[in-house]
Amino acid sequence: MPMSKRLHLDKIVTSFPELGPTVPDGGYAWIILFGVFLVQMTIPSLLSTYGIILGYISENENSEFDIWREKIILAPILFTAFGYLADPWVRMIVSMASIPRLVGIIGVILLAVGIIATGYLATGGVGAYLASSSAGAVMGIGASFVTLLSEYILRKNFRKKLLLALTIKNIGASFGLVLIPSFTNFILHETNLKSGLLLMTIVLLPTALGTLTFRLPSLQHSSLYSLLLSTEEDNELPVRISSDVPQGTEGPIGRNNLENMEFDEAEERTHGGGLFSEGNDIYAYQEFNEEEVDLFVNPVIHSQCKWKHQLRPLKTFRFWAVVLGWVGIEVSALFFWVLLPVLSYRIVKNPYMWISLSTMAGLITFLPSIASIKVLGMSSRNRRLYFGLACWLCGVTLAGLSYATSYLWLIICTLLGGIGIGSISSCKDLALYDVLGAETVRCVHKGFYSIVGLCILIFCFIHNVNFCLNFTASLLFFGGFYWIASPVLNIIKNSRERSSDTIHRTSEDEI
Repeated sequence: MPMSKRLHLDKIVTSFPELGPTVPDGGYAWIILFGVFLVQMTIPSLLSTYGIILGYISENENSEFDIWREKIILAPILFTAFGYLADPWVRMIVSMASIPRLVGIIGVILLAVGIIATGYLATGGVGAYLASSSAGAVMGIGASFVTLLSEYILRKNFRKKLLLALTIKNIGASFGLVLIPSFTNFILHETNLKSGLLLMTIVLLPTALGTLTFRLPSLQHSSLYSLLLSTEEDNELPVRISSDVPQGTEGPIGRNNLENMEFDEAEERTHGGGLFSEGNDIYAYQEFNEEEVDLFVNPVIHSQCKWKHQLRPLKTFRFWAVVLGWVGIEVSALFFWVLLPVLSYRIVKNPYMWISLSTMAGLITFLPSIASIKVLGMSSRNRRLYFGLACWLCGVTLAGLSYATSYLWLIICTLLGGIGIGSISSCKDLALYDVLGAETVRCVHKGFYSIVGLCILIFCFIHNVNFCLNFTASLLFFGGFYWIASPVLNIIKNSRERSSDTIHRTSEDEI
């Protein structure tokens, strides 16, 4: 008997209510989804907002504009870095919080404090130095609270329709990338830099309203059995789907019911199983011997081997390759939204032109956001191909921005960047599980996010725009190659095996 077997508990037909389905979708969950939509309108658009601010500063700068001379450039970099550094312990707080609204409000307050602190960056002197070194960090921690809470609450309230909920969440981010930067540009031109930065806190009103809708599912809607499985691991994956289910073998369950299933065993056999398998052992059981079988229990790691088990992935090339690729992914979104207005204004000395490019980039992200309902439902191999190609597209965009000399070239880079960034953002969490596997991500989660955050901090000390863009592009090309390499090799191997089988059958028929 194999060491691990899959038990899809929600598919059990029984007369006992405690073995029935888990939390049903619908009802108040749709209000929570609307709250998540409001949150997504704000948090991801903050990077593009600081791009508008830097574009406004360059527009009003009399002398030659140097982006690294402006203290405010540190705010978005620290915002991204500390969002990753705070992720492990914020995730722990969110999972233990019994009052989600309180955690959300704390995150909104931290965001407001960080935005207000950036208002003092225009004053110069000691105040600007202190604000530049703290505002972005406080904002990153606050954003981590709000975004992780929204994802956690969303997974708790949606199971069968989680794929639709994630798609609506991605569309909300695209709405924010269009509306929030336009609003920021309006208040900056109607007031001044310091007042405009202080008035930016108005954009947090939808975030506050969204967090007020958050609540955990009521216990009366959850069976005792679902509460037994209601752990952080139960909702770890962004969406539960079967990785490589062949067409025609789904059975009467249908495709819709496969959306929240775990990765099936075929994917594990493809990658050899074990620690780096791309399956999920949440509902697995392990046979220790022929007489003793523990059902519904994850494989137990002895305490003396716990640290060796957790540090083992750190010794592999796969882990560090994913770290480099992930740093490129996060920094590409950072530099694209922050530097696009500044680089556009250098070429086209017209405020309406560079503002229209930022709006165009936000509009084009609607395409991958809407398409994410199909992308998240792809097999693991196809998702890796899609994600890798999106990384390459972002790399081409950043390299093109560093050498752009005409407005037409900027438009092309804007369109490609909007599609690439939107594609990466819509499925990046699931892509991480695809390449590392659920067990590995669960094992090295804290170390992975901490290392990525520290690597992003390095860009605070690289004061060269072209070098940052080209170096990030090289990381994206490397990461995209790593995501694509294994599926492509498997496709080539399978095609060769099929062709050899065909030749073998043909020779047998001739004989």
